[in-house]
Amino acid sequence: MMVARATMPDARPISMQKIADAVGVSRATVANALTGRGRVSADVADRVRAAAKAMNYVPSHAGRALRTGRSTLLGLVVPDFSMPLFPDFVRAFERAAHAQGMALLVGDAMSDPAMQTQRVQDFLGRGIEALIVIPLRGAPFDPEAFPVPVVVVDSGANAANTISSDHREGGRLVARHLVELGHRNVQILRSAAQSYVSQDRVAGMRDVFDEAGVVYREDGLQPDFDSGRDFALGWRMGDATAICAAYDAIAVGIISGLVERGVRVPQDLSVTGFDDLIWGRIVSPPLTTTRQDLTSIAEHALAVATGRVSGSRLSPMTLVVRASTSVSRFSSCERKIA
Repeated sequence: MMVARATMPDARPISMQKIADAVGVSRATVANALTGRGRVSADVADRVRAAAKAMNYVPSHAGRALRTGRSTLLGLVVPDFSMPLFPDFVRAFERAAHAQGMALLVGDAMSDPAMQTQRVQDFLGRGIEALIVIPLRGAPFDPEAFPVPVVVVDSGANAANTISSDHREGGRLVARHLVELGHRNVQILRSAAQSYVSQDRVAGMRDVFDEAGVVYREDGLQPDFDSGRDFALGWRMGDATAICAAYDAIAVGIISGLVERGVRVPQDLSVTGFDDLIWGRIVSPPLTTTRQDLTSIAEHALAVATGRVSGSRLSPMTLVVRASTSVSRFSSCERKIA
């Protein structure tokens, strides 16, 4: 007895030639209609695009790479996906890459220099056109050592930096806000790990506090929620009227720990953060922080990576004032600055 075999559907991608056959035009006409190049009448172009859509045509990036010698692939390596800001970075870069007709490969260095190197090598092996790296501090990384353009996204303190937020000015924005509210005794919480970003943010705070005669102390914490909460639970309340955290994750942990202790924020203690994470918008009270323009950073990084522009730049940060800060309880400028 013979058993009929089911015919497998043709899984091969639709070619321009199949569209041309369906519409009754040449392959060159299809190519011109889909790319907007050459002379094609509006009626023919509409029929070609309608047929391409009906047939689920997908442009072949591999074929384009063979024709142009360019892969349209970008590699992005981030330090650690467990840090809440980096998914926002990836989203911004994905949007920017999509707008340029490019595909983005994303690698997580997992806070491990060896893994950062491995991700970079893997992307190079896949034929990326350019590489974007948010580097691990303390890990050797030479942008000139690679056969493709490399864009470094870090801080102005890194000599290899191509584009980043102006983290030092962000620190000044936060510090000025607290000085204007009458705070003259402040606790600064920076990253315990090596970080150009934390270094710049704290340097900006010092610039303003030193000029205003503010007394401040510094402690280093891991940039996460638990570290902030543990610090708040064990912190000895004293003369400080505000806590400046270099990261929102620390600041949100601080607020959580203070609330557990019955400390009122901001009546007893003002708290500020950095990066405008979603956590800071839903914690109670909502967090005063600074916001990075990730869209601007991603667009400039891609422009440099693809050779459309050159040079480095710093992107301005924005102060976002919410309910976690208020006039110092020791201030004589009672509510003059609302």
